[in-house]
Amino acid sequence: MLKALLFDMGGTLEDVAHSPECNIPCGKKILSYLETHGIGIGMEPEEFMRRCEEKNKEYRRWGQDNQRELSPYEIWSRYYLKDFNIGEEKLRIIAENLANIWERNFYTRSLRKDAPAMLERIRERGLAMGIISNTASLTHVIENLHEMGIHRYFAGCIYLSSLSGYRKPGRAIFIEAAADLGVKPFEAAYAGDTVSRDVRGARDAGYLATIRIASELTAGADAGFNTQGEEADYFIRNLSEIPGIVDLIVDSSRGI
Repeated sequence: MLKALLFDMGGTLEDVAHSPECNIPCGKKILSYLETHGIGIGMEPEEFMRRCEEKNKEYRRWGQDNQRELSPYEIWSRYYLKDFNIGEEKLRIIAENLANIWERNFYTRSLRKDAPAMLERIRERGLAMGIISNTASLTHVIENLHEMGIHRYFAGCIYLSSLSGYRKPGRAIFIEAAADLGVKPFEAAYAGDTVSRDVRGARDAGYLATIRIASELTAGADAGFNTQGEEADYFIRNLSEIPGIVDLIVDSSRGI
């Protein structure tokens, strides 16, 4: 019996994209913030962001291979700012703010327009709801949920890789999130936008059903993971389709 529905954040509840036009403004914000704290990098924003993108790819490969998420301090000290002489104490204090600036400016984000109505319809069906999100920031997802006016739907179950240290598709984060909602994995469904992280992770954890929504992020996120022929139980293009799918899952689990 379906009792809970959990969601990915970026690419699922949010439309997320990156374009080269974001790079220089993002670089300016990070460099300006560092200068506020007496840290001069000695690079122009364009050069700095080329370096950051290379280090970001390097870190993402490590995270994917190990299914781990480092803390903001570890990411910025071991990757983005590795070769700069920045004191440990100072960088530890400001690292989360750097991570937050990156998430807000390297990407463009907006709440999918049909998200609020969909979440309300799921709430009316009596299902518990939660978030499981890979993110390098401790605060960004929670802030976005508040700013977008949908935090109330997920109170008590927001699982972030930056806080747990483990990334999707690792099964443990899916299992513990379900437990926080008071359900077994086989009583939960998961909605995300990738096969390699969302569909595989939820299936490996024993979730009752998986839902995948079309997203601009999917092709890049799934590249190199050999997902050919592998798909969610339900593929959708709009969040408004989810309540109907929930009804189908409930009817199916009842044998109707």
